[in-house]
Amino acid sequence: MKSLFRSRLPAPLETAQTKRLSKQFHLPEEEIEEWYERFQHCYPRGLSSKEFVFYLQQIQIKNGKDKRPTKSIVKRLFRLLDINQDKQLDFEEFFQFNILINQGSSENKLKLILSLYDKDKQKYLTRQQLENVLINMFDLLDIPIPNNGLSERINTILTRGNFNNQNSKISWHAFRTHILDNSSSFDLLVSNDDWDYLITRF
Repeated sequence: MKSLFRSRLPAPLETAQTKRLSKQFHLPEEEIEEWYERFQHCYPRGLSSKEFVFYLQQIQIKNGKDKRPTKSIVKRLFRLLDINQDKQLDFEEFFQFNILINQGSSENKLKLILSLYDKDKQKYLTRQQLENVLINMFDLLDIPIPNNGLSERINTILTRGNFNNQNSKISWHAFRTHILDNSSSFDLLVSNDDWDYLITRF
């Protein structure tokens, strides 16, 4: 009869995985194990797309932000984080995302944002849609937005990248490639420097 029952206790995190994450993120192994225990308590079957939406909403509320990320953006982010494509986030996928939010640099966060549409090479956005995506993701990942906003900086990047006029749709793949290949454009998006100072650097 005992064989008919299964323990609800989660399997412990493998020692090799604990050591690898500890070394990768410069955290004590005990802290990795604490993260794992909390994750297993809250999401024993992994984090579903709906649970991920709710989780992000709770983060926004905790950080005192009234703005909520759009569902389409959250779904894109979920698919990006779901590396093994099993339609749920396992512990490591969830953990790495949280480390990025809490400890990651603005540069690494921007690289994640630019990967949003990696699986859709033919994704085109209007000028306004492009700005909305960046503002949504900057807010979600807690990247500081300059006092004068992102609009002028995006316009500068599009002009210098020889993109079509503002009434045309912009290839996200081309925009992403331009940002990653041009350090001045990359820095322009994540810099908190005054706008006048930035202009003189080009």
